Amino acid sequence: MRNSFTAIVAGFVLTFALALAATQVTAQAVQSAEPFKVATFTVDGQQLIGLVLRDQLVVEIDAANDNLEQNPAYPEMAMPDDMLGLIGLYEYGLKSRLYEIVNHLVEDDMLQASGRPGFIHEVTVVDLQAPIQYPGKIMNAAGNFYTHICEGCSEEELAESSRERRANRGVPYLFLKPSRGAVIGTGDDIVIPWGRTRTDWEIEFGTVIGRTGKYIPASEAQNYVFGYMVTIDISDRG
Repeated sequence: MRNSFTAIVAGFVLTFALALAATQVTAQAVQSAEPFKVATFTVDGQQLIGLVLRDQLVVEIDAANDNLEQNPAYPEMAMPDDMLGLIGLYEYGLKSRLYEIVNHLVEDDMLQASGRPGFIHEVTVVDLQAPIQYPGKIMNAAGNFYTHICEGCSEEELAESSRERRANRGVPYLFLKPSRGAVIGTGDDIVIPWGRTRTDWEIEFGTVIGRTGKYIPASEAQNYVFGYMVTIDISDRG
């Protein structure tokens, strides 16, 4: 069995935007010329974070930023080392810099095969890792699927489960997963212990929370979401 994590889809990405000239970067808010995703990947034995453009190319963020800063119109800015760092800095100046990097690559035709620098790779030649290597917390929601929880139940038990669902509407059933030792990337082997015959898997829609908060009303919940990913949840049914 294999896991199938994909790159995190960066939240609040504009599909259509006007690229800004370098002389305008301090005068106006920057928008991205193209939508992008963010990913953790390994190339030449080095683990990096990158921008995924057109679902075909992975751009090394640190190297692309160095290339951008060769233009004196762009002040120096340190890039994060991992995805948690990227998420933490995203709304504190990093988002605009990533937009500037994308615009620079598009304006200078660096995404074309003929003019592509060494810090841009085809997705097919890199090793995609789990986007977030060591998340602070992994919470799975099972309360959305009361019928699934009650698989194998009798009609009476299923009816009781339905009553419980109605009584607890809006209160999700959550459980924790370990954040270390339980996360792997695309194509990595899943080690199943000997003698376990009820291993199960489910495709899940993963939501990455990018801000801390408490008692958040539903109308504001989207403001705390950084992005999304597809995951496969592996369980031992006993």
